[in-house]
Amino acid sequence: MIKVKFPVIRYLQLCLVSGCLLSSAYTLAEEATVSSPAKTPEENVRLAEEAFDKSDIVSAMRFYRKAAEAGYGPAMSRLAYLLDKSEEDEEAITWLKKAVQLGEAEGQFELARMYAYGEGIKQDKKLAFELFKKSANQQYTPAIRVLALAYENGDLGLRADYELAQHWLKRGQLANDYWSLKRLAQAYRKGDLGLRINNQKAEQLEQQLAPLLERTDQ
Repeated sequence: MIKVKFPVIRYLQLCLVSGCLLSSAYTLAEEATVSSPAKTPEENVRLAEEAFDKSDIVSAMRFYRKAAEAGYGPAMSRLAYLLDKSEEDEEAITWLKKAVQLGEAEGQFELARMYAYGEGIKQDKKLAFELFKKSANQQYTPAIRVLALAYENGDLGLRADYELAQHWLKRGQLANDYWSLKRLAQAYRKGDLGLRINNQKAEQLEQQLAPLLERTDQ
């Protein structure tokens, strides 16, 4: 019989965050003892995502952990995210470092975020910036947004640099990121970030943005 090693207190903390159903805790031990063919890491990630969509965080973590222990980078990043949300920072950081070694963009972003805030680890804005940049260079849009904002506002120990802020917003535009499109259109409308007012370019960006916003509203 497989022993379940998930503390109930952590489960309850996660429920407060995500509204998961307590009933899943009672079925977890029973599910764990059912014999079934070994699943691929990709299959376990799919099951984890299905469980997460149902707010069954316990099962999501279990499936992500199986995939992560099989060396699957995306699962390491997502398991670490859930561990972070349950205040298990030390284990979260361990998995994120493994994901970073595999070049995972999501893992680079999440570890950068923890370094930026000093969350569970000594604050290091320089290292945070380096990791954000590695992630952004893989077209991971949350990292692109962070760099655009950092250069706009002079965060992460950087000096404000509107040209570099524009650069990252345009990278976000190429990645079809709705936030980058919206901010760049706004900048052209108002003459922000050292740009000249250009309503034509703003309209082009807004046209590119429109279907993305419709998708978000659905």
